[in-house]
Amino acid sequence: MRKRHSTANILLIELVLVILFFMLCVSTIVEMFGLARVKSAYARASCSAMLAVENLEERLAGAENAGAELEAAGFTAADGRWVLEQDGYTITAAETEEKTEAGILRTVEFSAEQKTGRKLFDLPVVNYLPGEVSP
Repeated sequence: MRKRHSTANILLIELVLVILFFMLCVSTIVEMFGLARVKSAYARASCSAMLAVENLEERLAGAENAGAELEAAGFTAADGRWVLEQDGYTITAAETEEKTEAGILRTVEFSAEQKTGRKLFDLPVVNYLPGEVSP
């Protein structure tokens, strides 16, 4: 009888070890899925924000008044900067102009960050608007 009792104990220990192994595997896989979700959200916000900024850059390239174009795109003026809040990210634009005899050098510094506060990117956009030059 003692041998049977010993065999049953070994079987129970094996079963417990197999269950622990599978629990470890499950916890690792759940953690990986969580990290993948976070990275996916970051990539989605980064891609959407970059696309929005590229579209704005094209609109600003031909615009005489950058402020009016930013306002038409949905930006609101706040503390000397323009802010656009979208689903998942916020785009901030700071405009500077340098006037010279030959024209105007306009720089708009776009910066995007996730709602969580994580910075996505900074992108300077520089446009030169030639003025009238006398020969």
